[in-house]
Amino acid sequence: MSLRTAVPALATLILLSSCSGSDNQPRWEPTAGTQAVAESECGEQVDIKMQLRGYPRRPSPETPQFSYRREIFAKCMRDKGYQEE
Repeated sequence: MSLRTAVPALATLILLSSCSGSDNQPRWEPTAGTQAVAESECGEQVDIKMQLRGYPRRPSPETPQFSYRREIFAKCMRDKGYQEE
């Protein structure tokens, strides 16, 4: 394929792919239990991360590890699309 035929073919391919009709909208609705599942998943992930770092899994509120755990949990929930209320 020469350069003269490759460029128009590539331009046509790009044009067709941009006009594919996808609206990029999610096609699902969250259920009532979705946040509970996300909280459970984040809790497990945070427990593992705390354990790997040598911290207690459920630190006392007076310790610095408590705020660290809370920050990790909040980041996990934000990554899943939830915002702090």
